[in-house]
Amino acid sequence: MLVIDKAVAPPASKKSGSATTKIRGKNYFYLGLILMLLLGVFIAYEWRWAWLSELQADDVYKQLSGFAILTYLAHQWHCSVLRNRGLMRLAGRLIHRHKVIGSLAPLIFFTHSQTIGFGYLQLLSLVYFALFFTGLFNVETMAIRNAWFHTLWVIVHVTLATGLLFLMGYHIYISYAYR
Repeated sequence: MLVIDKAVAPPASKKSGSATTKIRGKNYFYLGLILMLLLGVFIAYEWRWAWLSELQADDVYKQLSGFAILTYLAHQWHCSVLRNRGLMRLAGRLIHRHKVIGSLAPLIFFTHSQTIGFGYLQLLSLVYFALFFTGLFNVETMAIRNAWFHTLWVIVHVTLATGLLFLMGYHIYISYAYR
């Protein structure tokens, strides 16, 4: 009978950097890709869910779902705010949740609109999805450990997030100004 001392050989799934840990840590990536693929199919083939289209035509639903997106984005900004306040350790503990919740961006978008819109709404949608893709294809998932890539990635991700806030502000203004 073979006995292995647990203190000498910990289980493979508990090891830092093991294959199990690497796969489990990137589930948000696969979730985000699947949701974006589904949304892309709906948009490309112009498929609509009639019941959702009816909801999205209702002014109260538009406002509530818009407020939900605003709340969602405010929550996503939480990590950046913590880092700017020098609370790196707390931000580090919340980063995985930030990534998982960020992977839900296509679903959040779909609940508000089944199309990417025209004009500034199309720009708003494209910035939203560019932000989503920069979040999905981050330093961890790309496995590029160069400092220049990390710096460039942060600049692009934060710039898109900031631009999205301005575009959303404009969208909110236009939505209420022309009622």
